[in-house]
Amino acid sequence: MIVLCDCAERLAGLARIEEGVKALVERLPSSERALWQVLGGGARLWRGTARDPGPPGFWSHAAVVAEAPSSQFDILRESLARGLQLPGPTAAIALSGRGFHGQRGRQWLSAPGNLHLCAAFPSPGFAAREAYVLPMLPALAVVDAVDALTGGTVRPGIKWVNDLLLEGRKIGGVLTATQVQGDHVRVILLGVGLNVATAPPVPPTPFVPSVGSLAEAGVRTTWAEAASLVMAALGRRMSDLATHGAGRLLDAYRAASLVIGREVCLFADSEPGETLVGTTPMLRGTVRDIAADLSLVLEGVETPVVSGRLAFAEDCRDVRA
Repeated sequence: MIVLCDCAERLAGLARIEEGVKALVERLPSSERALWQVLGGGARLWRGTARDPGPPGFWSHAAVVAEAPSSQFDILRESLARGLQLPGPTAAIALSGRGFHGQRGRQWLSAPGNLHLCAAFPSPGFAAREAYVLPMLPALAVVDAVDALTGGTVRPGIKWVNDLLLEGRKIGGVLTATQVQGDHVRVILLGVGLNVATAPPVPPTPFVPSVGSLAEAGVRTTWAEAASLVMAALGRRMSDLATHGAGRLLDAYRAASLVIGREVCLFADSEPGETLVGTTPMLRGTVRDIAADLSLVLEGVETPVVSGRLAFAEDCRDVRA
């Protein structure tokens, strides 16, 4: 795996760095030069090789920057739409940055020691009609990574659709996007935010009553080690999806779900900054199952729920029911 970065002194723990040299952007191979110009920007960088986090030979490149001026997820999505050609499966990691966000543009606060990672997979050999399963993949990769890190003693759960909770606190969230050409997915783009060392200050809401971190749960690690494990898990899940289809992914997602068997409130999707004061949930009930298309099956509700914001019923006491 090729590593491009502007902060080589901070790479310890990101796989095993084998060798590297300072380099000029104009001397990079064309695909690397284009990648670094959109993510790194500066004229000088460090270019090295590192052990592939896995599966063997899966990852092509990782680009690491000390600070991202804006969301790398958005930068990559826009650049890929304009024709950026990736050399292969690529991870983009920012140690800090501005403009990070979750679903529907909701702010994601970066903090020192946390993981902010995007992964792009060109030509994944994936049919467009199957793209609905992809939100499961990065969420499960975080569960897999924490499980591997702690030997199974600590295991986050997934709050529908894409929040990662540990001991009732949100420690992470994921994003997915695809670019489709005809009947096939041309690029898969996944985003992962994981609070490794720090829980950013986030005002409580029924959807996110509290925020936590791995460190607060007693898990001692670094962003670099977390990045390697998340990349390894993403690679395995992507390979497994390509080989076996979505069945095993759905089974694992259901097993990691925190909502099956719980009473929940479902609200219409809201814009960033909107409050729930005086708002009535569009549905309230116990989740019986998660369907193959990730819709929620509620007891006593005939039609599965395909969209909305979910809060656990106990967190909705101040919301009109």
